[in-house]
Amino acid sequence: MTDYTKKSYGRNAEIAAIFSLFKAGKDISQHGPRRLGKTFVLDRMVEQGKAHGFICLKVEIAGCTEPKMVFRRLCEAITTHRSVTTRTLSIITQRMGQIINPRGEQTGAWYQNLLSLDWETYLERLLAALHNDKKHQWAILIDELPIFLKALHDKGEDGIKQARDFMNLFSRLRSAQPNVRWLITGSIGIDPLARAGNYMGVLAKFYPYQLEPLSEPQSRDYLKDLAQLGLIQGRMAITDQEAQAVAEAVGWRAAYYLEAFAQNLPAHPETETEKVQRNINTAMEHLLKSHNKTTFGTWEEHIRKHHSEQQRGLSFRILNAIAPHETGLTLDGLHGALGLPTLNREALRQHLMLLIDEGFLYREPFDDEAAPFRFRITPLRLWWNQYRPQANA
Repeated sequence: MTDYTKKSYGRNAEIAAIFSLFKAGKDISQHGPRRLGKTFVLDRMVEQGKAHGFICLKVEIAGCTEPKMVFRRLCEAITTHRSVTTRTLSIITQRMGQIINPRGEQTGAWYQNLLSLDWETYLERLLAALHNDKKHQWAILIDELPIFLKALHDKGEDGIKQARDFMNLFSRLRSAQPNVRWLITGSIGIDPLARAGNYMGVLAKFYPYQLEPLSEPQSRDYLKDLAQLGLIQGRMAITDQEAQAVAEAVGWRAAYYLEAFAQNLPAHPETETEKVQRNINTAMEHLLKSHNKTTFGTWEEHIRKHHSEQQRGLSFRILNAIAPHETGLTLDGLHGALGLPTLNREALRQHLMLLIDEGFLYREPFDDEAAPFRFRITPLRLWWNQYRPQANA
């Protein structure tokens, strides 16, 4: 098992910063594009929590479609954690005593008789026990909250009300048990959901923490380690020159895409500039072949799964219009290229902000209205231009 505390790319500075915010009483919202490394950070927090004075529980809820499913996963994460001490269990059972029949026969784990109860009540009492735990401080890390909220919104007005009620309950639970820290992540835009569901006030109580891509030195270290650990097929080494060139070719230095690119490098490492560039060109060509479609096809799938029908069509039109242009298109240039008379400039700008939030595009400088919108990941732009996904496919 890799000891990431000794790796430059182990996100150790970010993890330390998050735990410092926890100790300052902050709950955290960490939203950002897919494949950036948000889940990696959560996994490292679980591993390193003890060193920072916390027990961290990671809970994935992307597949949940009902609030009770989320409550259940949270309850199970708490009750099955190996670090729940005997004293904590006694607090929980004491608080639950009025609804446990002490004379009834009980088999299996101590909490099994409680599972038929209302999950919301059960969770509230478990959180109260964690709040009162004098030996440990607890942090609950919820991965992909917006995907769950989007599943509720997709049900229509009743689902939106469910989402609002869930978030308001979430806010109440946090306020009632202030010793428990929370971190939520998401790879789709949560702000549009919150505006539609009128729960922006709940999100405002979370401290926004921005996770950045790896630096160039971190990227080089990561790529060289992959080869040395035997994780790059046919390679036991990546030279400094190649590592630098891969980082530049990918553009957006997320570990997932650095590795995907490196997996397609020719077998022989090179140091001479011309030969290194030849290796990079070969890797890019292989990466864009149809057998690698799943590497980037998840971005197309993301739009189909998480954008509304109206959003979906515009997303594909925008990305197909920008993809041929290495330097991108300005807002006015894109508006003209789309040729949609009913689409006003402000509606287009708002949709572009959604695509930026979700990691498809960027604009540099961000607040410069004259700056072009470009694909964030260079190979993704080339893939999109080659395969040109369509909304009605």
